[in-house]
Amino acid sequence: MYHKWLQAFHYVVELGSFTDAAAHLHVGQPTISTHVGTLEKHFGVQLLHRRKRQIQLTPEGENLYAITSDIFGHEQEAIDYLRSLKTLGAGELKFCAVRPYDVMELLVALRKRWPGIKCSVQLRSSESIVDDLKQFHSDIGIVSREFDDPEVHSLFYRRHKVFVVVNRTHRLADRRHVRLADLDGEDMVVRTARSTTQAAFDHAAAEAGITISPVFEMDSREGVREAVIRNMGIGVISETVYAPHDDIRPLAVDDADIFTRAFIVCLASRKNRPLIKDFLGLARGLIAERKPE
Repeated sequence: MYHKWLQAFHYVVELGSFTDAAAHLHVGQPTISTHVGTLEKHFGVQLLHRRKRQIQLTPEGENLYAITSDIFGHEQEAIDYLRSLKTLGAGELKFCAVRPYDVMELLVALRKRWPGIKCSVQLRSSESIVDDLKQFHSDIGIVSREFDDPEVHSLFYRRHKVFVVVNRTHRLADRRHVRLADLDGEDMVVRTARSTTQAAFDHAAAEAGITISPVFEMDSREGVREAVIRNMGIGVISETVYAPHDDIRPLAVDDADIFTRAFIVCLASRKNRPLIKDFLGLARGLIAERKPE
């Protein structure tokens, strides 16, 4: 009996409504309501706040959902795997990535090898990607840093050069290369603390003993780009997301190795699941074929 109660609770939270949970489990909505209500009554705890057509988890409900996500996430994974056996190379992989470049490169190779596989991609921060993996909302993540987490399996994929970008009227705009000392004292449009691109530059600047003057902080690379276009300061950007513009000049830094990195991650407990294992093997093949960086 516990299984049905927990299953009803899980899919109400997962899908956001009693109606959708009932449709997913092929039962009537009153049955779902009864199962959740019985679960709460049996253990003397409130798991959900019901407000019109919306639900909100109580703290106890959030803790329980973290547990049921593991239980029913594995159950759905087993069902998806069995369905994929009907057609060789079929199945579905859900991706999350911090930026589109690397994941698209991987998807092109994946589709060439297994055309029948369905894929979906969502863009997230690295921290959100790991949370999604643990909640079984995604299967594979492409993140910008390693995680010291025994639950997460990580594979280094590649690195990307970071450029300094300046306005076309800037004193350095006629150059293609600079040294870090050339940037000392410059006004800079910086990214927020979670930006690995900004962190890579800041580390190199600190090592070189130069100082920059943050004039604006932006929470997106697009914001930095627009600010540089309007000559509000210099900025930094990874080569994978640089978009040319008449008012921007990219400058390579000659005296420092400034890179962002990309890692492929999945749950350590799932790395040997058939589709995920095959994908990781494909990624390792791409890495082996690439020229040493």
